[in-house]
Amino acid sequence: MSADPVHQLILQPLSPTAWRLCDSRVDSSDAASVIAYVEAADPAGFDVTWVHGGSGSAWFADMDQLLIGAARHVAACAPRRAKPKPIAHRPPLAAL
Repeated sequence: MSADPVHQLILQPLSPTAWRLCDSRVDSSDAASVIAYVEAADPAGFDVTWVHGGSGSAWFADMDQLLIGAARHVAACAPRRAKPKPIAHRPPLAAL
């Protein structure tokens, strides 16, 4: 991820109280760019339904918390690039 992962996130308005949260690093024509759907909650806050990385939902008190939470969600869903651990094995029975 970049040094400031929040700046890769874009809120696209769908209505006065609903937005689509997208990742600007992914082409906008790719469905994988959509991270979540966001709705303004009554009386305050935001309800978030995650699309990227599995289903689930969350609530955030303000937009700053929402963007930081979304950046953490994207980071948690990122594939790991570590080398696989070698599989321990025993020699074939014929070698014994």
